[in-house]
Amino acid sequence: MNFFLHLSIGLRPYSTKPVNNSSGLKPVVIYHNCELDKAQILRDNKDKPAIYRWINNINHKTYVGSSANLTVRLYKYFSIIHLTKYNTPIHNALLKYGFNHFSLEILEYCEHGIDIVNREQYYFDLLKPEYNILKIAGSPLGFKHSEKTLEFFRNDRKVSEETRNNLSLAATGRILTESDKTKISIARSGIKLSDETRARISASTIALIGVSVIVKNVKTDAELHYASLTDAAKAIGVSRTAVRKALDTGRTVKGQYLVATKN
Repeated sequence: MNFFLHLSIGLRPYSTKPVNNSSGLKPVVIYHNCELDKAQILRDNKDKPAIYRWINNINHKTYVGSSANLTVRLYKYFSIIHLTKYNTPIHNALLKYGFNHFSLEILEYCEHGIDIVNREQYYFDLLKPEYNILKIAGSPLGFKHSEKTLEFFRNDRKVSEETRNNLSLAATGRILTESDKTKISIARSGIKLSDETRARISASTIALIGVSVIVKNVKTDAELHYASLTDAAKAIGVSRTAVRKALDTGRTVKGQYLVATKN
């Protein structure tokens, strides 16, 4: 489907139908592809208190969490800086598999006066989420770092230049590409790359240096092609961040420009 037609007819890329599960649970809403549904997720859940569940669509492992303000929590999940800062199972899984391989369920919206922590514990007990480190909601009880992890934090970390570059790339705040995820994963694990793997990553990185985009003027229907977001931003007279945001959310820039990646 044409990108601009898709925007104009307002398709809703999520579902209120529950996925199959042995608990018989019926979530309020399910977003099946968190990369495609990111803007919708943030809009739908603005300032809402809720219990949520991340589901890895590849290995079916899950994570249950709660927040009194889902806007704040979700923005943290969608921040690559935040994901790389915390070495937990769910953070690592989101980096490794990518948001396009995760579903997000809103298990319950909590009305004023409802004890969110108690409701989170209910879902812990019911669903037994594999990515959760803590087994008691709202408490670090029972959680212990491994000796290896403790030793890691006792000493100063020496970060290679390659790792610094990878984290700098992640700090743009955008969803990681397959190339980005591979590089961060490698930096964490210390894997030695084969020449073939290095060549593949290098080719992917070169391709990402310039993200080619199409800018359409909705008032005149004119379309212009640019080799990068920066070029498009200069032509429109806005910041690169504004163009990136328009690309991610599908909103117009200056009320008249739509931005899409070139296929």
